[in-house]
Amino acid sequence: MERSKVFPGRAACTTSVTSEVKQMFLSQPLLELLIGRGITNVDEYLRQPSSSDFANPFFLPNLEEAASRVLTAVREGARITIAGDYDCDGVLASHVLASVLRRLGVSVRVYLPHRDEGYGLSTLAVHKFSVAGTDLLITVDNGINARTAVSLARRLGIDVIVVDHHRIQERAETLAVWSDEFCGTGLAVMFAIGLALKAGWNNASLEKLIAGTTIYGSIASIADCVPLQGKTRLLTKLGLKAFGQTTHCGLRELLRSSCSNPDQPDSEDIAFHIAPKINAAGRIDHPRAALAVFTAASDPQRARSAVNQLNEFNRTRREMVASHFEEILREMAGNCPSAVVLYRELAPKGIAGLLASKCVEHFGVPSIVLVSSGSNGVAVGSGRSVAGFDLEAELRSVRKLFERVGGHAQAVGLTITVNNIGELERELEDRCRGLNRSVLVHPDADLALESVTDCFLKELSLLEPFGEGNPAPVFRIRDAEVVAIRQRRVRLRQGKHTLELLNWRVGAEPGQRGDWLVEFRSKSRALRGSDRK
Repeated sequence: MERSKVFPGRAACTTSVTSEVKQMFLSQPLLELLIGRGITNVDEYLRQPSSSDFANPFFLPNLEEAASRVLTAVREGARITIAGDYDCDGVLASHVLASVLRRLGVSVRVYLPHRDEGYGLSTLAVHKFSVAGTDLLITVDNGINARTAVSLARRLGIDVIVVDHHRIQERAETLAVWSDEFCGTGLAVMFAIGLALKAGWNNASLEKLIAGTTIYGSIASIADCVPLQGKTRLLTKLGLKAFGQTTHCGLRELLRSSCSNPDQPDSEDIAFHIAPKINAAGRIDHPRAALAVFTAASDPQRARSAVNQLNEFNRTRREMVASHFEEILREMAGNCPSAVVLYRELAPKGIAGLLASKCVEHFGVPSIVLVSSGSNGVAVGSGRSVAGFDLEAELRSVRKLFERVGGHAQAVGLTITVNNIGELERELEDRCRGLNRSVLVHPDADLALESVTDCFLKELSLLEPFGEGNPAPVFRIRDAEVVAIRQRRVRLRQGKHTLELLNWRVGAEPGQRGDWLVEFRSKSRALRGSDRK
């Protein structure tokens, strides 16, 4: 076993060392962070994965049988429809499966619902598929709980395969590739690899497929807030690495319009710039506008037009959220509730989840925002939670209140009669009363600004991707002065050393001195010499 040398101010790492991390000596704060998060094999955690990590996707239950069934349908010339969802995960998952099927020679149809149709597979959609002559229906990022719609499809002679990761409530009776380890697109990537293996693709073709599809998996994994751990972390790291090599016109244009460094986007670029644009299509108009970016693989003009459309939708989305959230803050009038449940009858459906997220960020409590469904007396909406509070499980315990509810621990969608909103508010407040909000800003370690060197920031980037299950590190900077605040940046000074960060966790005014909890990302930068102003 090779051991790292010990240098002043550095911590020894006694794990085995791969070529990616050879001669890398982790700073003490970063080692404290990894230890605090239960990472015992530092070498394994930091290494850059390869396509061999996904050489055999058949560990997923039913994937091999499902792949065989799809290939049989391909050989028989069956008419195949993919039914996705209107969010980023559903759009990208649909694109991944459609792409591999087209490479297998299938003229596949992709169906993405409008948000007004509601989440998931509906009986109305099934009737449309039947009229269009669908023989095989593959749902992706939905379907596991669509018992009625799946049953109808099978009665109409449509074979159904479900590829989904949502929590099971009323499992549809059909062949399903289900796992909560991945997002929908992550499962679609595994399914695509399984199809390629079953079809006998050579190694070069498999390598190209994995590189291309893990890009979409990395975007969706960060966007859909699935834990970035285990195989999802490996998939996301592999996808982030592949961005720089892509020649896909739609992707290149989206990166160019969203990232300061289009060849090397990180989790921050995806979470705050790329994914919101993809989601904006389904929030403001129709998700097919997002799909158009990814089907423009070799047409630069069509790619620019599609990305420009997403940029416009995203600008509209930001303005709408800002306006409605300002109204919410005025209405709340400084109240600090144990939970937030709001009914905003006139707000668009597409921003309910974003408003819930803003409420969580501002109040630090689980939040639900509901809007009119368009049907008399019925509301639809989204909920977002805080670390350690399983919102989906808590709402499932009062299932009688809802027409429909489902999702994850941190994010849910629901349909409820307006008359039941008051009782929902009381129930959620009771369950959230006593939540310890301070855990939201618990520091991983103390950090002195003199330690923030280029080497430290390079080490920090090895901890990427940041997101659910692997949040960006929060360090405590002791006895530091706030020099300036500009939009999303804060500049701190500690002695002779100055640091500028993109994100931080505790508000202050310029000139204040104290101990600060700051959220670190690889785009944080130490300022030197003429940079200091």
